[in-house]
Amino acid sequence: MKLSPFALAFTLCLPSCFPSSLAATPPPASNPVPNPYGGPTYLTLQRHAAAAAAATAAAAAAVTVTAAATQNNNNNNDDDGRVDELNYVDEGTEKGYNSAIKLWNTDFAPNQGYAKVDHLTKEFVCGEVLQNGSLLNQNDPPIRKPLSEFANFLLQVKQTSGEKDGKHYSVGTILQYLSGVKTFLFKKFKELSYFGVTPDWWSDLYNSLRCRAAVAAISRGESVTRKAVGLSRKALINCCRWLMRQEDQRLGYEERCILVTLYHAVGRGGEVSTSAWNNAEWNVDHEFLSLKWGEVKNGQQPEMTFHPDTKEWMLDIFHALACYLIAGHGKAKATTSSAATDSIHWMFPSYVDMVKGGAANKASRIIGKCRDNGVEGVVKGVNSHGIRVTATDDMTFHHLLSVFATIARGGWDFKSDNLAFYYFTKKLNVVMAGKVLAGWHDPRQKVHAPTLDAFVTNANKSKVDQFCARLFAATGVPYLSDELKGFRDAMVASLLMYYEDVERDLGSGSLIIETMNEAALRCNISDSNKAALVTLSDWGKAVRARFIAANAKNLGDVDLTEKERQAKSIELLQQIAMQNLDNNKELNAELGGLRSDVSNMMSDMSKMMSMMHQLCMTGSEPTSSPRVTNKRSRTESPSPSQSNSITDVAEQSEADPPLSVMDALKQGALVAKHVNFNGCG
Repeated sequence: MKLSPFALAFTLCLPSCFPSSLAATPPPASNPVPNPYGGPTYLTLQRHAAAAAAATAAAAAAVTVTAAATQNNNNNNDDDGRVDELNYVDEGTEKGYNSAIKLWNTDFAPNQGYAKVDHLTKEFVCGEVLQNGSLLNQNDPPIRKPLSEFANFLLQVKQTSGEKDGKHYSVGTILQYLSGVKTFLFKKFKELSYFGVTPDWWSDLYNSLRCRAAVAAISRGESVTRKAVGLSRKALINCCRWLMRQEDQRLGYEERCILVTLYHAVGRGGEVSTSAWNNAEWNVDHEFLSLKWGEVKNGQQPEMTFHPDTKEWMLDIFHALACYLIAGHGKAKATTSSAATDSIHWMFPSYVDMVKGGAANKASRIIGKCRDNGVEGVVKGVNSHGIRVTATDDMTFHHLLSVFATIARGGWDFKSDNLAFYYFTKKLNVVMAGKVLAGWHDPRQKVHAPTLDAFVTNANKSKVDQFCARLFAATGVPYLSDELKGFRDAMVASLLMYYEDVERDLGSGSLIIETMNEAALRCNISDSNKAALVTLSDWGKAVRARFIAANAKNLGDVDLTEKERQAKSIELLQQIAMQNLDNNKELNAELGGLRSDVSNMMSDMSKMMSMMHQLCMTGSEPTSSPRVTNKRSRTESPSPSQSNSITDVAEQSEADPPLSVMDALKQGALVAKHVNFNGCG
């Protein structure tokens, strides 16, 4: 065996690195074998290596003891509960833990002769504890046996209430109940986790229970996993349509907006309660709404973006928010929980200041109401979390969206990626995933929001501005007339773009249509509801044409091939072109009718001038016995100069017919000036 010079030097010098009390002195060599190459013999090297290994182990043990003592001191300092108050678990987990404690106290402990969880003593749980605070038997404390018995009890016990009466607990519930009791005991008795790591005995017990529970569930024909039931995109559209048709239209607008917001944000039911207009921003360059989305489960507030939908107005977030703000319960108000939040303009104030879990339950009741009223596609067991499942599936199955974008949009922890790379690209990934949820084919392309520029001119700009301001005047959100003015205009453009669709689906008596028509009347855009319908409809057609033309390359079915999508884009543009041609034909037809009316008017004027000319010529015949009077006879012939003037004017009128009514009147007045009516006026 040969040693490199570096290894040899390290081995010889290692003992000197430790204190003299720890460095072992190698025993003298007995009958050493001479080294033919000089230097220390092989046996000597072995002894030095053994001594070094012993010294290293002793030092490591000393460090471990010191660390353990420090950890124990920290644990002892936590006994006052000040740190425990910062420990946070979500509502479902906390509810499960409480149920586990109740199950131990009422059903398990009395039959086994054990005390309640909170009455268990340190001796019963930990056994003998050493002076430094560690357990004498770290891998087999006394509590191990009762916990094993409790695990076996969970496998056999059946539920006694609700729809699942007489059925076994699910695998997830069994594991959660065992973890609930363990969590309580480990918090109360710090000695169980003295070294700061999960004991092997607990890992073995937990894994064994998970395997046994899964096998038992499979043998009973049950599902091992308990994934939330999702909704299809079509079912979500059906829910929104039913909600918009409710008798209480304002409530329906709010509930539809809740579902659409949760879908686009991939949010949990209760997270809508943390959304505020104060944290909203309109991205002018990329034309989307950005919002700080509060994730109460993990205490994060990532940036969430919202984009217009490709073609379905029911799932268009711009349209949903506009209807909710204008005609729903969207009037902003501050929470009444504390004076410090009076300046917060909540997006959904009716979901704020509820008890823990109240917002999520309220969102779930919306879906339950749809299911109870027979909305197609809403299956049993769907709750607000099912919308998160729906959005996740839509992102996962999109062939152009990366898994990083799906994770970023959903807010899941992901540590495998480079942290700097993830930080700088997270917003991009969130944006791309948001476009997929809005139905866009290629999330890498820019999406243009609907815009009022499609029909605004210098002549109507002031009235359009008044129209937009009036629609949102009562919302109580000051940002919509300031930093969010661009988003406000985009919402109005969305309302106009889908004006005919909403009127067709909900009727002209729907609250949002009536509100828009009334605003048009108030702003003098039209003088009647019928005229408002025509004007707003025409504006909406212009917005839709601009929207399709700007995004034609990215519209269409995501499942089509690139060639099929190009053909689809060309077809859309052709439809817009043909529609414009039809509009031009209608305008030309109207213009032709006006020209015909003018031509007929000119012909009538020419006939009138000819009749006047004949009248003048008739007046030139002499009478047989003119009266002798100071007044001239009615039939008295005009002077030659007068007759010539009348003839000249009439001939000039025929040669140069009038081009307008005013010209005809002027020429008629000129003829009348030269006619003598003999006092008849």
